[in-house]
Amino acid sequence: MLSRLRRKAPTGIDRVELAYARHYLEAVAERDLRCLLATPVNCGLVARRLASGVVRTAIERWAATSGDLATDTAFAELVATLRAPLHSRPPHRTIGVVEPSTGIADVRAASMQVAAYVQATLRGAFNPWMNRVSGEAFWYVNVSHVNLRRPTRLSWFRRAGLRSMFLVHDLIPISHPEYFTPQEDIRHGNRIETIARHADVVIFNSKVTQAAWDAHAEAKGLARPYGAVVPLGVESRFLLGAEGRKVEAEIPYFVVVGTIEARKNLAFLLQVWKQWTQDGRAPRARLVVVGRRGWENENVVDLLDRSVALAPAVVEVAQLSDVGLTALLRGARALLAPSLIEGYGLPVAEALALGVPVIASDIEAHREVGGRYAEYLDPVDGLGWMVALEEFAQPNSPRRDAMRNRAATFRAHSWQDHMATVEAILADQSASLTPRG
Repeated sequence: MLSRLRRKAPTGIDRVELAYARHYLEAVAERDLRCLLATPVNCGLVARRLASGVVRTAIERWAATSGDLATDTAFAELVATLRAPLHSRPPHRTIGVVEPSTGIADVRAASMQVAAYVQATLRGAFNPWMNRVSGEAFWYVNVSHVNLRRPTRLSWFRRAGLRSMFLVHDLIPISHPEYFTPQEDIRHGNRIETIARHADVVIFNSKVTQAAWDAHAEAKGLARPYGAVVPLGVESRFLLGAEGRKVEAEIPYFVVVGTIEARKNLAFLLQVWKQWTQDGRAPRARLVVVGRRGWENENVVDLLDRSVALAPAVVEVAQLSDVGLTALLRGARALLAPSLIEGYGLPVAEALALGVPVIASDIEAHREVGGRYAEYLDPVDGLGWMVALEEFAQPNSPRRDAMRNRAATFRAHSWQDHMATVEAILADQSASLTPRG
């Protein structure tokens, strides 16, 4: 979370880290809490006051609750684009690209980054026993995959003998290495092995992720600590439902949310969009792609940057605040989630919580999250997706109305629900576990 503090929008894992940090720093302030940071050279503690400042800054930048979007330049540019007529060949432009900034907020975030890394490095060097953090009085909680591929970063942990809980987001780099950079399957295998070696409790975001863990652990002969599925929560702004600010646009639009990478199947969706507008027909609707460009995405980038046929109808937004994203989703004909593989599917839960119809690929993770409230299509059925888009784009679409009525009754898990379940698990396990030494 600290390394991404200068970003204006969080990833899914960023949201999880922020939710846990807020819970332990704010909701249970009376506890003896220690905040640990893995630096480039070691691990060390960060003062609670500094950690609280980091979390406040992340909240301001990522999860601001203000309804005033007047100063959000990316959102304003997006709205202007969606309200403009469709031109035949506008140049492709990505809205909200991160650029160097010297604004007060950016300077404060950068200062906190430096202060935290310096403080943790010095404390780790001169106080390697982590201020006597050890034994049964503490749980070590890790909800990120970051640095777990370097087991030496947890060398202090074995000496301290703490009970520990890790959250596993997915095993996709291991099961589907073709969607990632070379050697990522090996790196992620190291992360999973580190968790298996050190964990007393493993939390999974879905049954899909737990099943993948079980299969991998059995194949590799890894330890099988206590495990439980605890669905991820949805930020409070998404729990406000359909009532609230929304983008008004005469031309219908659909939204897809997530890092632009191969497994998200965006190349397929863009090809469907081209087919939908072939033979000189005007675009039926716009597609808004919300997310940063990731890895192994050359085909998608070529389509976004160079396709003349797609340029009039596809809008790319690199980052958008939660306030802007909720307004965008409320005005959309549907959220599209065409992924080939997922560990969870947080955008599906967020859209349904807002009462927005969802068209998702028919994969296990999406069905686990969306249940009967979303519509599912084969992730490579081009004709099926094209027909759905055509019908959902209509002003009075019976198919869309039916899905919107279902979405209106969806009840998402809140972060309060998630944390209450985790607290109950830790309390139960505290009575039965012997701290590791």
